Amino acid sequence: KVIIEKNFEHEGETYEPGQTVDFPEEIAKEAVEKGVAKNAEEIEDEMEIKSGDEVDTSSEDEGFPEEVSMPSEEERAEEGEEEVWEELDSELDEQSRAPAWRPEEVGDQLLGEVTRTGRGPNGRLLEVQTPEGEKYVLWEKVALQDLFDRVKAGDKIGVRFLGEEESSSGRSYHNYRTTLKKR
Repeated sequence: KVIIEKNFEHEGETYEPGQTVDFPEEIAKEAVEKGVAKNAEEIEDEMEIKSGDEVDTSSEDEGFPEEVSMPSEEERAEEGEEEVWEELDSELDEQSRAPAWRPEEVGDQLLGEVTRTGRGPNGRLLEVQTPEGEKYVLWEKVALQDLFDRVKAGDKIGVRFLGEEESSSGRSYHNYRTTLKKR
């Protein structure tokens, strides 16, 4: 099982970045060696999406650091500990996974603020909150690569589905128009 990182063709079928594909072991190994894919199981073990930040895939040693800083009783009281617990409790009630945004008709669009960026089993993703408060996950497609390269949490984006088009090589793909307002 691999996650495609660069366009890859195998037995007449083209695979795009972000796709998870279950190839025979020999083909998967070859794709990884050529740098067009990564082993999905290894990546899934490393994934963690952080609010307002990029994905952290560093593997630090477990245990305590040499210096430990803990707030005093006074500092904890100043922080409004009751409010913190209420906030954490309300966050647990929130939907943990936003649905993927899947445009169906030409002209469908997604407008909103990027609340998270990260990487999942299908490649890079953005979590977008609309002005109405709904959240959607936008998965990277080839036509959205430029937007994904530039966007950060807190930015406002617009994505409009332009329909299915055909590349010069005869392969069909979904095309989009995008806008970005940096925070």
